[in-house]
Amino acid sequence: MKKQYWNTVIAIVVLGVIVGAMFWYNKRQSHQPATTTTSKPEEKVFPVETKNIISFTITSKDRKKFTCQREGGTWSITEPQKLGVDQSAVDGFLSSLTSANVDEVVDQHPTNLKDFGLESPSTIIDVSTNAKPTQFTLKLGDDTPTSSGLYAQVGGNPRVITLPDYLKTSLEKSMFDLRDKRVVTLDPDQLQKIEVESKGKNWTIVKNPEGVWDLMLPPAVRADRFAVDDLVSQIRSTTMQAVVAEDKKEAAKYGLSSPELRIKVTSPAGEQTLTLGKKDGDNYDATNSSLDPIFTVPSRLDTTFAKDPADLRAKDLFSFVSSDAKHLQVTTPKGHWVFDQQNNKWKETAPASKDEPSDKVEAVLNDMLDLRAQSFPKTSPDDLATFGLAKPGYTFQVTYGSKSQTETVAAAKLGDHVYARRATDPLPSELSKNALDAIEKDLETLSH
Repeated sequence: MKKQYWNTVIAIVVLGVIVGAMFWYNKRQSHQPATTTTSKPEEKVFPVETKNIISFTITSKDRKKFTCQREGGTWSITEPQKLGVDQSAVDGFLSSLTSANVDEVVDQHPTNLKDFGLESPSTIIDVSTNAKPTQFTLKLGDDTPTSSGLYAQVGGNPRVITLPDYLKTSLEKSMFDLRDKRVVTLDPDQLQKIEVESKGKNWTIVKNPEGVWDLMLPPAVRADRFAVDDLVSQIRSTTMQAVVAEDKKEAAKYGLSSPELRIKVTSPAGEQTLTLGKKDGDNYDATNSSLDPIFTVPSRLDTTFAKDPADLRAKDLFSFVSSDAKHLQVTTPKGHWVFDQQNNKWKETAPASKDEPSDKVEAVLNDMLDLRAQSFPKTSPDDLATFGLAKPGYTFQVTYGSKSQTETVAAAKLGDHVYARRATDPLPSELSKNALDAIEKDLETLSH
């Protein structure tokens, strides 16, 4: 019993010493100054700003190389031949180069560069600047084993470093990547004329003095603005998919002597003709009259431009915005009505003078905006009587906007057919047989 008692006392004393030591240690630590962890500052691979770069040469693993040079604020390819560049692509390349940071230093003094793919680099970038350093070389090697980085070496420094993996696609550029790949180099916003020749489907659209596109059948009729916008958008966005020859010496080989499609565009800066030859996989071989190479373009270009002229005609008879309407005149076989907007309220001024509910007048306007051509009869401006439009039974005229623009449409019913013509269009169109029914019902509602 006595021995057991002393064992308990000793255990209590030891525990007390341990607790006291821990208390003393924690108290001492609380009086120690706080330590902070400082991160190593990022190291730039290329310590010069983009604006200081005056030229660069990129050499690929197969020893093909090209040089880009800046003259003023514009870049161009100068070797192995003079070519325009995609300025935004060059800006992106230089931004990636000058913002790149060292990810990790792998080996300060490597004994075998082959282990990193740097004995025969996949890409060598030589840069000239108007600052210090005046010359700079970056060699890009293999991917790291985890593919999370890219081995690299800076000229004049033996160490091997890694760069983030996303820089691989940003820095490993070919001449094609950076060259100007536009298939039409005229400003699309300045185009005034587009002429298309395809197999059996030829047409021309011209921008008139009011800035509106006309389809020249002849005579000139309104072109569908959404269809034209799509054409211009295709011209703007279509780029070369590949260059198959740097000159046109063997144009016939690519089907360009018997083309599938010709697109001639004209602007104040000149004219260019884009010619599509034979099918090349999912693309077409093509040339531009103002450019040297034979290149490929997406097949959608042929689909977009090889249209029937009728597909390009404006089908909406009215183009005003109903909220901008200020004055409305409607004539039908049942009467004539005139409406004016006064103090944001609609008032009938003929045949009677009375206030009208705005929603009922707006219903007439909205149904007028729904008038749409379904087809276009083959005729001439001298043949309007055949369609009842020499003395139409229906006339709709709306004045709208701050400039008091006016749109007028005449319509006629002949049996089960309804024909209509906008005053600015010399040729008629055919509407659905029920096209005028909704407007007539709106007018009956206003009359009661």
